[in-house]
Amino acid sequence: MENWLKHILLGRRDRPCLAAVFGKSVVLLSMCWTILTVSASGVNAAEAVDKPAAVQVITPEVKPREVSEADIDDEIFGVGVYAGILSIDNFGSEPVYGVSAMFHATEDFFLQFNYAVSQADKTSFEELSGENVNLLTSSERDYTYYNLLLGYNIFPGEVFMTSKLTFNSDFYLVAGVGNTEFGGEDNFTTTLGTGYRIVLRDWLTWQIDFRDHIFKSDIIKSDQTTHNIELSTGVTLFY
Repeated sequence: MENWLKHILLGRRDRPCLAAVFGKSVVLLSMCWTILTVSASGVNAAEAVDKPAAVQVITPEVKPREVSEADIDDEIFGVGVYAGILSIDNFGSEPVYGVSAMFHATEDFFLQFNYAVSQADKTSFEELSGENVNLLTSSERDYTYYNLLLGYNIFPGEVFMTSKLTFNSDFYLVAGVGNTEFGGEDNFTTTLGTGYRIVLRDWLTWQIDFRDHIFKSDIIKSDQTTHNIELSTGVTLFY
């Protein structure tokens, strides 16, 4: 009987301790659950921030642009006129006027015949020496040349004038031979040059040309090689 009473009394005395231990365990579990919940919420929030927003794809409405483009197609023969400045070696720069005829053998190669006239002024030596010194007569100062050139379209391109107007263009090289009448002499002439052409219509082009007419002359000194530089512009009609 005494042992049974002691067991009951001792059991009753330990119950508050057990309750305290149990209570502390519940609090610790609650704190752990709170920490885990907050951590999970932070991870979900970070993932939500890092995840890029959906991108809306906008498909543009592309409309083809209508371009009016001139081109030389069936027209292979052409005639033209041009004018410019001719720097006559030792005689200064004077106006030059000419006509030309052209044949387009292929898309890249063409033949061109040119005939032009100019007139030389007095040299600086004549002007400084007075009126009685004249190296050439009035008729001998007439400068006339003709040549046959082979041309090659080296850089075909386009010129966009407006959003709907386009011109074809060509940068070309020319070389050939001919004859120059000047100072009472007929001189075999080699011509080298380049040019730029814009096709305004199927039958009309506008061009700028640079030429160097090279020949030997005895006017100033014997067997002198002269370079006569020409810069001109003109139009050509094709048919």
